[in-house]
Amino acid sequence: EAAVVKGQWDIALRDLDGAIGLDTNGDGEITWGEVRGRAKAIAGYALSRLSLSSGGEPCTIETTEPMIDRHTDGAYAVLMLQGSCGQPGPMTIGYRLLFDIDPQHRGLLNYVENGESRSVIFSADAPRHVVGGESVSAFHQFTAYVHEGIWHIWLGYDHILFLVSLLLPAVLVRR
Repeated sequence: EAAVVKGQWDIALRDLDGAIGLDTNGDGEITWGEVRGRAKAIAGYALSRLSLSSGGEPCTIETTEPMIDRHTDGAYAVLMLQGSCGQPGPMTIGYRLLFDIDPQHRGLLNYVENGESRSVIFSADAPRHVVGGESVSAFHQFTAYVHEGIWHIWLGYDHILFLVSLLLPAVLVRR
């Protein structure tokens, strides 16, 4: 019996614009018409950078026309994914979206298995993960988030300066 895979993939419009050029008229604003006009290019770009397999066999996956959603950091194209895998069980996911443009990009996968919410983080250094079964423990998820958080702060000089500005008043004594 084939395993059914369903999901939602949110991709920032600003990232898609940098990758495939959504702002066709060059006015600095991405409109719904421009997104709709590039729907096939969006799906093609996204799906060419995603691979799913189960039991060593590739899964088929299709997407709907993109929708738009607003997140706190801007507008996102929303692709609803549906596919099937030859057999149920652990799934290998390969994610390569935007790594060729931004090696610091991270992909976050949230999924539900047996009623439990789990997550994995994709990066240029870790573009493949096996999910399902006992492949991702709560401890592994926690350590991955701590590692990514430390790396995020370390790479952002503004973050380091902010931490220094918080510590500076602690060492100054007014007399």
